[in-house]
Amino acid sequence: MKIYHGFFSECGPRRNNEDYIDFRYMPEHNRAVFVLCDGMGGHECGEVASRFVAEHICGYWEKNPKRPDSEKKIIDACQETKIAYDNKSRVEMGTTMAMVAIEDNQAILAHCGDSRIYMVREGKIIYQSTDHVALTQEGWPIITRAFFSGRNNYNPDIKMINVKVGDMILICSDGVYGNGKWSALKDALEGKDVYSYPLCAIEKIASENAHDNYSAILIRIGKDEPEDKTDTYLFKLNRKRKGSDEKMIPVEYFRLRREAMDRLVEMNCYSREKETYQYGVSRCTDGNGAKWIKNEQQ
Repeated sequence: MKIYHGFFSECGPRRNNEDYIDFRYMPEHNRAVFVLCDGMGGHECGEVASRFVAEHICGYWEKNPKRPDSEKKIIDACQETKIAYDNKSRVEMGTTMAMVAIEDNQAILAHCGDSRIYMVREGKIIYQSTDHVALTQEGWPIITRAFFSGRNNYNPDIKMINVKVGDMILICSDGVYGNGKWSALKDALEGKDVYSYPLCAIEKIASENAHDNYSAILIRIGKDEPEDKTDTYLFKLNRKRKGSDEKMIPVEYFRLRREAMDRLVEMNCYSREKETYQYGVSRCTDGNGAKWIKNEQQ
């Protein structure tokens, strides 16, 4: 299986963006981890908390490359992160955490707080995380489980799911689904075209009537590259440096136009290289398509 992802993280009407996204790919172990945190505490504290937790959990994956993914690994990563977090904290601060770790065909979904995870298969949401939120006597919602400094109510809910080609997993902060946006978000996730990649639609929904920072990671599970080296591709993703006169060069190959166009949107809109490279899609010129070429950036 091949893992694709795109993401956005926007300030919305707030002065600071206290959401933070981090991820790591470890292809030599068929493994990837994605973390989204939504900081609390005001001023710069929320930004510090969310970034620290996301980077520390991803760093745990890097430091333990030979350890297979498991529920215990998630618990240990969170425990180590919490100890370091409390040692760093000089003021009270907090952050939610939602993460997905994928190894081979197994995904482990974990969260604490009100940042959510949705799993979509064949156009239906088959899993939705449960918010850790309670109401005060006055009716105000409060987060009951998160990485709060000096408190130990951070243990995440953990769900293990076997993934299939075509599955999508959305990790998002409450700015994406809150403030009356859930119905539109559900429609985008459960679109009729099971091959679609609705990240642009999700960002548009989140941006409308935004009341908070809004951030999301959308993961899609694709096919492995063919072992048959004689197989063919019909479309190619090309790129060149922005502002240069150099020719476009192919960097990835696809059988289906929709796959190529989805990847084009990812690279032009959400890639960290979008400021450096300009991307485009073209059809292979020979009648049978291009011969098999390893599908990675050169």
